[in-house]
Amino acid sequence: MKNKLPDFLIVGAAKSGTSSMHYYLNQHPKIFMPTYTSSGLKVKEPRFLIADKLKNRVSKGIWDFKSYNELFQDAEDGQITGESTVLYLFYYKEAIPNIKRYLGENTKIIIMLRNPIDRAYSAYLFSSRTNQENNKFEEALKMNFDLYKSNKSLSPMTLYKELGLYYDMVKAYFDNFKDVHIVIYDDFKKDPKIEISRLLSFLNIRDNVEIDSEKIVNKGGKQWNSDLIKQIFMSNSLIKKFLRLILSKKSRRILYNFLTSFFVHQAPPVSDKIKKQLLQYYIKDIEKLEKIINKDLSKWKEI
Repeated sequence: MKNKLPDFLIVGAAKSGTSSMHYYLNQHPKIFMPTYTSSGLKVKEPRFLIADKLKNRVSKGIWDFKSYNELFQDAEDGQITGESTVLYLFYYKEAIPNIKRYLGENTKIIIMLRNPIDRAYSAYLFSSRTNQENNKFEEALKMNFDLYKSNKSLSPMTLYKELGLYYDMVKAYFDNFKDVHIVIYDDFKKDPKIEISRLLSFLNIRDNVEIDSEKIVNKGGKQWNSDLIKQIFMSNSLIKKFLRLILSKKSRRILYNFLTSFFVHQAPPVSDKIKKQLLQYYIKDIEKLEKIINKDLSKWKEI
């Protein structure tokens, strides 16, 4: 088996547009990014380079090198390869040595950053929708770190505040790799075509292919109307077990999308009170980050 391993990585941050960017880049014929394993298992985020941190916490991932290598075997000659695992940024102390070990020091690094307050709330809504979180946002912010340490079934996505302390993470990647590209979520959302073009230039890929950037992948900002409905949908209920017996996976997905269109709605904005508390928590980190990435982040400091 040939070693066709990633030339570049999208390392995070979580809930910062990485799924959409993965989808857009994968449309380019000169880029190969894995979506499925050879056995048909969907795997946009392999997580292999931080396997020791995650394999006992999350159910999906590629935990051995042979399987990781296999993800990229369908890449054609002339294509560059990449993958997206958003927790490589947070777990940089584990990820960076493994990137160097398996992929080499010339690996190109892509980091997407979002206002950490908005990112924290988006991650909270995601965790709430997927039944990882049952507390109100303000309560979750107070207790999530202790809960994460004590509950081994919780995903790192529930570390709402900690995942947004970007400075040390970003600095570590700058210190260890010569090719690091930063994408600010606000710029990406405002004009995805420009940010995609800049990223293709960073990857030394010609910007001569029409990429559909209209679709937003893994769109957040929504919550359940009812805790009861949420439990029926998200827990391993008798109703879900019955549906698995009588419906195909595709039919269950169609039914799920249809029903959630009635029971999921746009979440209210974060209160000014919580925003002020979070800004106090993040302000020094934001100011240090501005200097290292040479970017004005004043909008992140507005309430």
